[in-house]
Amino acid sequence: MKKILSMISIVTVLSAGQLQWSGNYEKAIALAKKDAKPVLMMYHASWCPECSYMKEVIFKDPKLSDYMQSHFELLAFDISKDKLPQGYDYKGVPTFYIISPDKKLLKKIEGASSAQEFLKKLESVK
Repeated sequence: MKKILSMISIVTVLSAGQLQWSGNYEKAIALAKKDAKPVLMMYHASWCPECSYMKEVIFKDPKLSDYMQSHFELLAFDISKDKLPQGYDYKGVPTFYIISPDKKLLKKIEGASSAQEFLKKLESVK
């Protein structure tokens, strides 16, 4: 029994911080309307070191990932291979957009940052 509980604990710890990103704009907007929360959309690229840093290091921060998962519908597009939704310009990646359920841009965040800085930026959106 102790062995089973230990394995469950390990699986729980490993799955904490795993963000579930959608790749469908209209589906994310529909969920945002249903759940009454904004969309956090990320533009990234596989060749971008800052994007990899955000995904592999910063988004693993438990406090940040919990906040992101509970307060936003998460949506991500690779700029080099995905069809991007219209109306969201970018100069570089990573670029993050916080979008209301009625598709209004609430905030644009450009570039990488620490987990604490990114969390503050997300929390500033009301």
